[in-house]
Amino acid sequence: QRMHSDILYDEENPLMEGHEEAALAIEVEQLLSALSECNERMAQCVQTGTRTANAALLQRYREIYFDYKRDFDETACAIQRKREQVELFRGATNQRNAAQGEDTGMNHLYREQDAINSSLKSAGSVIGQADEVRSALWSQRMTLSSAGGTLGQIGNAYPSIGRVIVAIQQRKYRDNMVVGLVIASCICFTLWWLFG
Repeated sequence: QRMHSDILYDEENPLMEGHEEAALAIEVEQLLSALSECNERMAQCVQTGTRTANAALLQRYREIYFDYKRDFDETACAIQRKREQVELFRGATNQRNAAQGEDTGMNHLYREQDAINSSLKSAGSVIGQADEVRSALWSQRMTLSSAGGTLGQIGNAYPSIGRVIVAIQQRKYRDNMVVGLVIASCICFTLWWLFG
């Protein structure tokens, strides 16, 4: 499975020691070479046979080998980039710790960098919360849409229920009109009383 380079290193998941990584890399390379040799032996057997299904199977195993090889190379490059990034930041941290004792413009820049990093973290958490809310609203919309569709089907299946729903809607409209007229008359009366 392909690993994303951003999750290869953090405080909770540090990079491996060099000898462990080298041992794993050697083991994976040996397994890949064994798979390649197996593919070559299968190719020799397929050349002597006449079944096309064997050729398709051999092609599939070759594709698997190339996928594994590409994933291994990409992961190795990502680990190397992450290791170089860690070394770079480690050097920046050492320089920062050395500059802490001095009152220079660098300290101001470091404080600015910390403020920007904390702002980015808070913005990321707010965006994550907004995404969760959007997902929840989307699921509610789907639920309400399916419920509305079900009610529509029930209304179509039973015309008497449809008439009841129409009557309820007309009564609600009439009630809203009455409430609106009462509020408008109250506002007119208040304006007449204040300015009259």
